[in-house]
Amino acid sequence: GLSASVSVAAEFPGRSIASVMELQRHARFPGRVRSACRLLVVAGMLRLMTHTPSSCRNFLAVESVSHEQGLPSPESSQAVDKKAGQGELELATICGGGSVLLVALLFSLMKKKGKKTEVSGWDGAAVELLAICLAVGWIIRFLIPRPSGVTSQAWTMLAIFVAMICGVVTEPLPASGVTIFAMAVALASNTVSFDEAVHGFTDQVVWMVLLAFFFASCFQKTGLGQRLALTVIKAVGGTTLGLAYGLNAAEMFVAAAMPSSAARAAALFYPLTVSVSKASGSDPANGTQGKCGAFLVECCYQATATSSCLFLTGAAQNFLILKLASGVGVEVPSPFGTWFLAALGPAIVSYLLTPLLAFLLIPPEATKTPDAPQIAKEQLQAMGPVTDDEKVFGLVMLSMVGFWATTSSTGIPPIVTALCGQSLLMLTGISTWDECAKNSKAWGTFISFATLVGLAGMLNKLGIVNWFASTMTAKISAAGLGALPAFLLIMTAYWLVHYLFASQVAHVSALFQPFLLMLVKTGTPGIPAVLTLAFISNLMMTLTPYASAQSAVMFGGNFVSVSQWYKAGFAFFAFYWVVWICSGAVWWKMIGLL
Repeated sequence: GLSASVSVAAEFPGRSIASVMELQRHARFPGRVRSACRLLVVAGMLRLMTHTPSSCRNFLAVESVSHEQGLPSPESSQAVDKKAGQGELELATICGGGSVLLVALLFSLMKKKGKKTEVSGWDGAAVELLAICLAVGWIIRFLIPRPSGVTSQAWTMLAIFVAMICGVVTEPLPASGVTIFAMAVALASNTVSFDEAVHGFTDQVVWMVLLAFFFASCFQKTGLGQRLALTVIKAVGGTTLGLAYGLNAAEMFVAAAMPSSAARAAALFYPLTVSVSKASGSDPANGTQGKCGAFLVECCYQATATSSCLFLTGAAQNFLILKLASGVGVEVPSPFGTWFLAALGPAIVSYLLTPLLAFLLIPPEATKTPDAPQIAKEQLQAMGPVTDDEKVFGLVMLSMVGFWATTSSTGIPPIVTALCGQSLLMLTGISTWDECAKNSKAWGTFISFATLVGLAGMLNKLGIVNWFASTMTAKISAAGLGALPAFLLIMTAYWLVHYLFASQVAHVSALFQPFLLMLVKTGTPGIPAVLTLAFISNLMMTLTPYASAQSAVMFGGNFVSVSQWYKAGFAFFAFYWVVWICSGAVWWKMIGLL
């Protein structure tokens, strides 16, 4: 019976769904039959998505009238418009009804599982959040008028992409699950081909991100990162301010070879900072976080922003930024060297002044930390002498950094260096395949990055990015703004809009390309525009307690209060603006970048 119904669904999907729902309403089927009916509803929905009437399919992905056929007569034009309107209404009804049916089905399953167990056994999507994301996509596609010059395919792609970014931010599923669902919708609606959808999985930048997570795991496994940090604390940790400078210096050094800012900050330096703070008598559980802990945690947090800017390997999104820039025609020559040289001047200023500003914003009650060097010494003794794994890993990482920095001279692509380095680590047993396979964070990021790159590339290919940039550029030009005022306005908007995002990757994926084109079209040279947006994409993590992955971890430690966090976030926004935008421009003039 189920096979026969599926056959009916293939020919008359809408009628099949209605029939099944009617049977469920009026008949008392055994549980398995009801489950089969639900499956049939889903099959019918998928059939509707992939086998819509021709009029609907034309409006979902392509224009229904070819411009090569010349201008139609007024009568034929009215007929086409009427047919187009009917097709659009039919498509809106199908998509909207399918979305409502999907949400209702998931909600029913969630409730059913919740009744069977005292603790909810539902591992599926957060239905309320999913409904919001689906509604966002439907509203953009069917309620917002499509601008002239933008094809139906492009507008559909925009709706899917915005809904996906909404999902990455609100997380009805993990980011990788959201992006897979978005890819499935794009494929089922004939908006993209399979090759276009999976194109990002063959991108070198995406593989660099995956390998970056493997390297970060080795840093923690060998203990090399912790040994370096403890050595610095032992040397300069006698005062609160000295301890802050020491931790920041260690963080910047480790950033050159640990390309995950979240892992570096949340899994390495934050635990060290908390350990030293509590050993010095500063513990939120006792209400003594103001003694030195709040100040040190704030310094630790801000140091991650600076180190992420200094090195191309300082944050995973840095690789994504270069890929997105290349997608709109702006190539950065010798990326590792160019990036480091451009960031060096403002990074040094930022490193020197950040602890002083944090000292003014969140002054520590105790300016001396006499126990910190002793604690570091004891922990180093407990770790024992430097192991062979630490030596090999350190040598491999230094070699990779050297090859990355000299890519333009050696001609060896960065991805080749990274793959060779990972191979050596696996041959020596420092990294094993089982450890790599179990690194769910790495593979989840790989899938989400690859999908984001592929779908963002389609936005650019279909002309949405250029349309948005051209529209906004025209408005800026109409306002009479020159290149410098336009630059300042665009940069400020890109920075502050991060208050709406809980993910740097989501922000970069959604807005980097259009803002880059806006800068270029209003007179900013290409490479400075890329680097400025790139640095801001790392610095903007300091705004809110939810601005990045490490933000949530550090804020959750309760060392820094909500009011302190937002006050410091806005103060550092102004500080970084002066240091990285203003003094950075002077530095770029000196090195010939401007």
